[in-house]
Amino acid sequence: MREVCDGVVWTCRLGCEELLAKLPAVVWANPERQIHRQDAGATQDAGATQGWQRIKHNARREVWHAVIDGTPYYLKYYFSTAWRRVLTGLFRPSACQAEWAGGLFAFQAGIPAVRPVAYTLNLRRKGQRCALLVTEAIEPALPLNDFWLQLQSDTDTARRRRDTTALIELLAQMIARAHQAGFEHLDMHVANILVQPVAPGRYQTIFVDLHSARRGVPISDRAVVRNLAQLNQWFRKNSTIGDRLRFLRAYLRWRNEFEHAFELGRPLGLSFEQLVTALSDAAYRHAQRLGTQRDHRVLRDGRYFSRLKLGGGWRGMAVARCKHPVEESRASRMIFDRQWWQTQLQDPSHWFDQEQEPSQVCKDSHSAMVRRALLDSPLQKGTVTPEAEHLPVIIKRPRARNWRRRLAQLWPPSRSKRGWRVGHALLHRDLLTARPLAMLERRLGPLLLDNLLITEAVPGAVDLETFLRKGYAEQSPAGWVRLKRRLSAQLAVLVRHLQERGFDHRDCKAGNILVSRHPRLKLLWIDLDGVRYTGSLSLQRRLRPLVRLHVSLLEVPGLTRADRARFLKGYCSRFGTSPNAWRAVWPGLHEASEKKLRARATRRAWKLKHYGRE
Repeated sequence: MREVCDGVVWTCRLGCEELLAKLPAVVWANPERQIHRQDAGATQDAGATQGWQRIKHNARREVWHAVIDGTPYYLKYYFSTAWRRVLTGLFRPSACQAEWAGGLFAFQAGIPAVRPVAYTLNLRRKGQRCALLVTEAIEPALPLNDFWLQLQSDTDTARRRRDTTALIELLAQMIARAHQAGFEHLDMHVANILVQPVAPGRYQTIFVDLHSARRGVPISDRAVVRNLAQLNQWFRKNSTIGDRLRFLRAYLRWRNEFEHAFELGRPLGLSFEQLVTALSDAAYRHAQRLGTQRDHRVLRDGRYFSRLKLGGGWRGMAVARCKHPVEESRASRMIFDRQWWQTQLQDPSHWFDQEQEPSQVCKDSHSAMVRRALLDSPLQKGTVTPEAEHLPVIIKRPRARNWRRRLAQLWPPSRSKRGWRVGHALLHRDLLTARPLAMLERRLGPLLLDNLLITEAVPGAVDLETFLRKGYAEQSPAGWVRLKRRLSAQLAVLVRHLQERGFDHRDCKAGNILVSRHPRLKLLWIDLDGVRYTGSLSLQRRLRPLVRLHVSLLEVPGLTRADRARFLKGYCSRFGTSPNAWRAVWPGLHEASEKKLRARATRRAWKLKHYGRE
């Protein structure tokens, strides 16, 4: 129904008009007024509110949590320019109207989703016109990703399995019902699904953020696969294959249950095996598109990256914040503002002065100079422990080894810029590497005079070759066997995932792989000069990094022929391959390794002749 309250025209559900009349238009348009009243200790009358808080804000959306007469609600403000509002209105309803209609459709179809209360398109906020959607709040509830990780941290194995199975069943039921009802959530990632506990061991899954939902049309097989691939993006690295297959079986079972319950219901034209294969391909394409979108912002000034303009001709990019913090990176949980970076990087070349302490020198070769340094922590002093007041970093300054390379390196892009882009491209595709924090270039017109790359240091980490040598010397025979098998399994996955994401590594050696033991044993890529994104790799390019890695570990004691075969078997163990696929690769790998050894001996002789060192 339509309702006019204090001059504001609302569209609302029946029975909700009393809620709209409780507050004047000035409060709906300016929720900050309510916070000021609470801070001032104003007396609350029957229609006043408490517990107002802004929980999300960007250029196009603003979300507030409000408690009105003891009942929680969410207020979602939509901003757009006049020309955009007119242009988009010619082709589709506004985002506010679309979310309202999506919520009503889900409510009528019995799909668990956030319930809309009312909306208005004619509200003035901060000097511009905006739309407002009021929805019921779902409390207590957690996003699906947080709730899933909470379940997986349960130390009671039986209870964890029982709760995980129940959650998978509910999630499959909700999505199957939505698809058979003709409802497709076009942005179905884990943060747009809430989980609400309703009793011990019993939960309810709920759709939120419905402005992009398609509704009222049959959902094709292709749309089903695309929709499930969106959900799979997070679960492919936070759940087991068994859990994902269990979800697909439950989804197909519930689809059959709801096929005749809805007018738009239809059978799926894919068998279970065909669905798994199609979903695997679609998930790969979805991850590639998502990674490409994120790659474009690393050279733009925005929320996550800042463009720097320093003295002396230095220009560059720096990290502002990380969207998805990870446990192995302190920097991913920090916020860096532009002024802080300009203060820290006033004189970038001073790290490479001659009077630097020897302990700060990591590398000084004909191709690069690498230094350790400490930056002041962007966190406020007094809120962190003394050892956390500094952020350890690694600073790399590329060099040209001869006049030809010196001439080539005068033209962009610089090696530091390529390392910046490749490093973040790896992180965007869930490949661990030392996080690039800043990239600087000093130019004279179009010519590059100097460049630096600053990456986060991984405390206590050493390269793979050093780690293996130390482990062989310190571990007991049984401990050494467990350690190298664990590392072999991780190394096989590390290399396979790098190539599956479309990256070619021309310098894949043990010295360019870092081993970190905190908070747990992990392998990371470093020194990314030899990494390039190619999209797809031929068999020859896939085997070349294995040959380079094999040759770099030949002189490490304690590694046997069986260890190398075990690594190759793990590397070849991908979806759809035979368990004996590694046997076809082994002879060619051995022959290529012998050829590489002969080439390495020739290369060493050349380096000794021209540089006096290897």
